[in-house]
Amino acid sequence: MWLIALNRKSGRGRAKKLSQTLISLLDSNEIEYELVDESSAVKTSDKIRDLCSTGNFETLIAIGGDGLVHLCIQEIALKSINFGVIPAGTGNDFARCIGVYGKSVAEIFEGYVSCQPKKLDLGRISSPNKIEWFVQVLSTGFDANVNALANTFSWPRGKVKYTIATLLILSKFKSIKFAFDIDGVSFLQQGMLLTVANGSNYGGGMKISPNSLNSDGLLDLILVKPVSRLTLLRIFPRVFSGRHINHPKVNSYSGKRVQISADTSAFADGEFISPLPIEIEVVTGALNSWSLK
Repeated sequence: MWLIALNRKSGRGRAKKLSQTLISLLDSNEIEYELVDESSAVKTSDKIRDLCSTGNFETLIAIGGDGLVHLCIQEIALKSINFGVIPAGTGNDFARCIGVYGKSVAEIFEGYVSCQPKKLDLGRISSPNKIEWFVQVLSTGFDANVNALANTFSWPRGKVKYTIATLLILSKFKSIKFAFDIDGVSFLQQGMLLTVANGSNYGGGMKISPNSLNSDGLLDLILVKPVSRLTLLRIFPRVFSGRHINHPKVNSYSGKRVQISADTSAFADGEFISPLPIEIEVVTGALNSWSLK
């Protein structure tokens, strides 16, 4: 039995139309389902949690953006429920990760019913007040500020809104002192941003950590050292292709457990997490999903 989680506001109503297409396919293939279409994120979370606890559902499909994906994985991490997405949001980074971005509902449905799910890793964030999961990228510093501002934009969409937010934040941002620990090795570095990547992309397809894989059992850290505004503007366009990784002001690290302290906050999968300090660890095979690339 399939559980369908819908954010009807996603894509300015496009998600609702996509859900109708999916429901038609489920009906024609005689697959039983239940639709979660609530008026708030809290109600959606509560309903998904209650329904998943019944043991009646083997598949959960999110129809929306990365915010709905983030909400869903909080309820199914470490569970045997298969998770997929039909993208209808702004960034759609998890959809890019599993290879369904740009495909029709019929193509995605065919992939989900005909291909075996695989195990993906998740990042588990421990902050002073909660534990939370993420699937793609956790950001702190400059890019967290950009994320916060971009989330306030109703228009434009996709990469464009992150580019505009970047230009607006750039004029007043100063570097931050990051204290971080990777598998017991400590670092103290001044930097513009520090990201912890489970997957390669964020912000609507920006390849912040191009070599990251969601199934390699590692977290990859990207630190951009203090640079001038002009240099940061020169580095920024390279993020869309991943070529920034070779810039001398960009440092890369890998590990399984990370602690970060700094005078800034963290976002993950585009959602606000908490002020620092936080601890992040990779949990291998915590999510059942597909790879339809």
